Order: sequence, then structure tokens, then C-alpha cells
Amino acid sequence: MKPIFPTVIAFDLDAETLWTGRNPDNAARPVLLSHGAFEIREALSPILAVLAAHGVSSTFFVPGATADRYPDAVRAIVDAGHEIASHGHGHRPIPDLDARQEEDELVRGLDSLEAVTGKRPTIWRSPSWEWSDRTLDLLLKHGITVSANFHDRLRPYRHERDGKPLPLVELPVQWHLTDNPYFFYGGQVGRVVRPASVAREVWEEEFSGLYERPGAYYHLCLHPQLIGHPGRLKMLDAHLGFVKGHDGVRFMTASEAAATVE
Repeated sequence: MKPIFPTVIAFDLDAETLWTGRNPDNAARPVLLSHGAFEIREALSPILAVLAAHGVSSTFFVPGATADRYPDAVRAIVDAGHEIASHGHGHRPIPDLDARQEEDELVRGLDSLEAVTGKRPTIWRSPSWEWSDRTLDLLLKHGITVSANFHDRLRPYRHERDGKPLPLVELPVQWHLTDNPYFFYGGQVGRVVRPASVAREVWEEEFSGLYERPGAYYHLCLHPQLIGHPGRLKMLDAHLGFVKGHDGVRFMTASEAAATVE
């Protein structure tokens, strides 16, 4: 019998913060921000329908500012049976923050999600997939038990300090296993929008390799404002069917995948 192959299909519900977090001046660009509004108005419901059709329980990483602005969207995700995790508050890159700002972004993000869902998140993804030299201590201080940021392994693992295990599990990610490199554009010179078929080819090639690697897992990170367009969502539907066709695959939330680590 094929061993269980953990498979995490995660989403970052950034909405407008994707554009304002790195550049606050973008708050005055309503057309650019409309990419984020598309995520809520058009993309989220069809994505939830595709996940339901495949029996996938997912984790949605949500900036606190998104929860503040769109609480009903967050509640719809919870009502559909998915997990809510923190993605900071204003999607501000950690390398741009001082110590006080970094802790404030973390705490405000947790507070906003707790206010909407009634549950304080213990899972966190950095808005920039980056840490500072303060981040580990801040996560431990504020009760975060799962991080989804590092790119150093093919399987979940426990963080350590001085050779001793810490109460923080890492769910590694990879740039080629997100939709951003293929679809992120925003009118920026030099960026090229790829066909959905290109992303699918890369993802399924990598899935097949990981599936054959003992102890590995599959972690796909998606953004509704990118993957939620009809042609791309049709591709995601087909991709989930491909993944489901492999013996031993078990779709897991981030917390379920983290629980596989001793």
C-alpha cells in the first residue's frame, strides 16, 4: 500500500493589500487595486466550489486588513470548512520593518482574524516569505505553532534552537509551486503572463517527482486574484483531478500537515 502523501492546497487572500503592502502610494490607484477586489467579487466563490467538488480542505492565509474590509468573505471560507491562518496585517514586507513595526503587524493581523472568526490563528505566513532576526522569537511569544515560509526542505519539519526542538513546525514552500511567477503582472514592464498550461506542466512535473521521494509532501500556494480567472481555475480543477488520481494522496490543511511532524 502506498504511504500517505500529504498534499496542501493553500491560498493567500491578499485582496488589495497585495498592492498596498509594498507600496502605500498604490492606495491612490483604484484601477490597480481592482485586481484585489476581483479576488473577493469574482474569484472566491468559484474557488470554493472547485475545492468542494474535489473534497479539498484548504488553508487560507489572510492579512488582517483583508479581514477588516471583507469579514463576510472570511466567514464564507470558514463556513465552507476551510482553515484560516494569518498573513500579517497590511501585507508589509518584514525586511522593511523595524522591531516595533514587525510585532505590531503580527499582533494586529492575529487580532483582526480573531475578531471575525472568534478563533486566534496559530498558523502564519510572512507577507514576503521572509523573516528578520526577530521573527522566531515573536512567533513563539505570540503562540504561532506553524510557519509556512522557508524553502529549504521537501517535507515539514520542526524548528530548532541550539539543537533543541521548538514548538514551531515549518511547512516549506517553493517559488515554482505558486501561481505568482506565471500570472503576476500589474502592468509592470518586463513581466510576462504565462498560459495556465505552463503552470500546470511545472506543477505536475514537480508533483510527480515529490510523489516518488520518500517523506516528501506537496504544498501549492495560490492567490485567488491570480488563479481565480476562469481559464486558470479550469486548469486548477484539472490539476486537482490529476493529483487525486495518485494512490495515497491525502489533502490536508496546514495544521493537519504540521501534525505529521513529531
